[in-house]
Amino acid sequence: MNNSEYNSLLNDTLTYIKGLLPPKEESTKLELPPLPLKPKLKPQVQAKPPPVKPIAPPPSPKPKALNAKVFIELELPKATAPEPTEGIRKILKEIDPDLYIHESIPSDYKAKRIKEAWKEKRSTPAIPILFQGTQYRSFIMRIAKAIDTVYGSCRLVDMTPRKKWDLFLESENLKLIIAPDAFVFGSKELLPFYQETPQQKTRKLGNIPLLLLPDLSLYYKDPYLKRSLWNVICNTIDSLPSS
Repeated sequence: MNNSEYNSLLNDTLTYIKGLLPPKEESTKLELPPLPLKPKLKPQVQAKPPPVKPIAPPPSPKPKALNAKVFIELELPKATAPEPTEGIRKILKEIDPDLYIHESIPSDYKAKRIKEAWKEKRSTPAIPILFQGTQYRSFIMRIAKAIDTVYGSCRLVDMTPRKKWDLFLESENLKLIIAPDAFVFGSKELLPFYQETPQQKTRKLGNIPLLLLPDLSLYYKDPYLKRSLWNVICNTIDSLPSS
């Protein structure tokens, strides 16, 4: 067998063997079954919740109308002084026919004034300067301080509405009262105690000598008047009777 025959036989054999073998594409390529399609879902629309109606509170019970005949108003009894019975009146009149029986309790106004008199008299200086308000107060305070330094016992006394002027004027410490004339003549409580003797050129509150001061604004307009005022005060104090 020559070479050509051998090669021809070999080729035929290889061709036969290749024919028995499966093709390459079928051996390597695997066909998968198709995937099942998902069914299309319709979009769901959320329904709106129904509106919540507010719950109204239960109606409050109406107050029952009070019957005018049934309702009773309570009032505190007025305090009245116990009155003696006729039997006690008769017995007292038999004991003392001239005995006066008070129909009501007597007022203790005078007793309270006597009780508080020592406070009013004790706090009274020898030379008070009656004053009220704040205008020109610093000027009057300087005058009081000068009198207190030279003569002693002088200070301002405020003219309060409820001041007990009768007890004030009864104080044994008083020697001289100094006050602006407008305050004295403008006070309904103090004016009844004012006394003036034109012949002797003297003025008093009760039985106490009184030195009236003119309009205090004059001493600010003309400062030289302050010196004359101080001279008048000194001469008035020096002329007082010695105790």
